[in-house]
Amino acid sequence: MFSPNIICNCVNVFNNRGLQGELYHSYSREPCKYDDIIEMLQIMEELYDTLQFPMSSTESRSFFINKKKFTRKGMAKVMQDEMLLDKRGEKGTFIIQVQYRQNSTWQGKVVWVEENRTQHFRSALELIKLVDGALSEGDTLRNENFGEELLMG
Repeated sequence: MFSPNIICNCVNVFNNRGLQGELYHSYSREPCKYDDIIEMLQIMEELYDTLQFPMSSTESRSFFINKKKFTRKGMAKVMQDEMLLDKRGEKGTFIIQVQYRQNSTWQGKVVWVEENRTQHFRSALELIKLVDGALSEGDTLRNENFGEELLMG
């Protein structure tokens, strides 16, 4: 059984303008689509606030008064853990587990599914860099293989 806050990040578009994809979690059968990295982080943060897990050590600040209170009431798992692991992105798939929300950022681990590599991250920025680096490396590996096929063919 997984931690309640596991997210499967399926990246479908990766280019110089950023990334786009879908986030899957156990509390919805439908994916949460995002068009950029900021939207991805906002969706994840809202889920963690709603689940109240992991608990945030600080309160979010804003230029505007935001009295939105999140509640876990009514949140029930509707997707099996195995179904979550079956999701795949066109460019890459990352299983993200935020274990702590301390110092106004996230700490946890991310698994790059295609390469079966796990890395720990100490901040949301480090998570972004890990995903970006994996996708860049994946593109490089695909391009190198493609070049070899051209030379041999």
